This record gives sequence, C-alpha cells and structure tokens, in this order.
Amino acid sequence: MIIAALLRGAEFFLRRLLHRILSPEVVVGREALSIAGASLRGINHMCSEIASRGMLSRGLEMQAQKGSILVGDRSFIGPWTTIAAKSGVSIGRDCLIAERVTIRDQDHAIAEVRPGVALADAGYVTAPVRIGDGAWIAAGAVVLKGVSIGKGAVVAANAVVVADVGDHEIVGGIPAKCIGMRKLTDG
Repeated sequence: MIIAALLRGAEFFLRRLLHRILSPEVVVGREALSIAGASLRGINHMCSEIASRGMLSRGLEMQAQKGSILVGDRSFIGPWTTIAAKSGVSIGRDCLIAERVTIRDQDHAIAEVRPGVALADAGYVTAPVRIGDGAWIAAGAVVLKGVSIGKGAVVAANAVVVADVGDHEIVGGIPAKCIGMRKLTDG
C-alpha cells in the first residue's frame, strides 16, 4: 500500500515535470491532478494556468495561441475535451466540464469574401469565453466565442451555446435556449 502511494506520487511528479519541460508556459497548480494523456500547450509564449485541486482527464487538448486559458480551483475537465484560445478562456472554480466538450474563443473569418484569399488564410474573429463558478457543461456541448456562462448555470448535453447564459440558468438545444432555472435553496 505504501509502495503504491509512493509510485502514484512519483508518477504525478514526473508528469508535472514533463509538462514544465515541454510547455513551460503552462502553470499547473501544486495539487492539480493531470491524468496521463492530457495535452496542455501554450503557443507563442501565451499562458495556461490550472489552479490547485483541478482535475484534467485523458485526451484533453488545451491550446493557448495568442491567448490564455485559466482553470479555477477544484474544476474538473472531462476526457476528450478541446479548449482553444486565441483571445482568452476563463473557467471558474468548482466547474464540471464533461467529456467531448468543445470550448473555442475563435471562428474563421468567413463573413467577407476576398478575391485571391483562400478561406483558410482569411484569419480569425475572436472574443473571450467566460464560464462562471459552479457551472456544469454536459457531454458533447459546444461553447463558442464571446459567450459568458453564468454562475451555477447548466448547459445540457450536445447543446451549442452561441449567446450568454445567465446565473443558474439551464440551457439546451441548437442553438442553446433557456429550458429552465435552477432553484436556490437555503440548505
């Protein structure tokens, strides 16, 4: 039992060291738990920060390119989730982000057609994404640029969020619309 605990501790230490060597711009909190297979990358010296006691699952892909990704204390990010930032993605404390969620703060600039410029070369339109404390983003949901999701809000499975979600609001559908409110209780 003691040997198993020592091996787990050594594994977490080595994983944190590997992150520090391969991606020095990614800051992982002292007590954050990163499962093998999570990919955390900062590109162009932009910063990602995962606070203490966060949980990052296998298959997670986080990429900060000309932007930052901040994950608050005790937040969980499920397997096979993608978070991409060219502007900024901020995830509050105590958030639950289920598997296969996509969070992106950018779109390709498709609104204008420019002769001689391929769509892939047209650039990006960016706007920061903010997810409030205690929010839950269910499996397969997509959160797009410029969206703020309020404190304690719930995004249903496979919803596509293109507009702001209020505190304690429950949204679902494509595009996501309000389908209910969470009840606030004293106890």
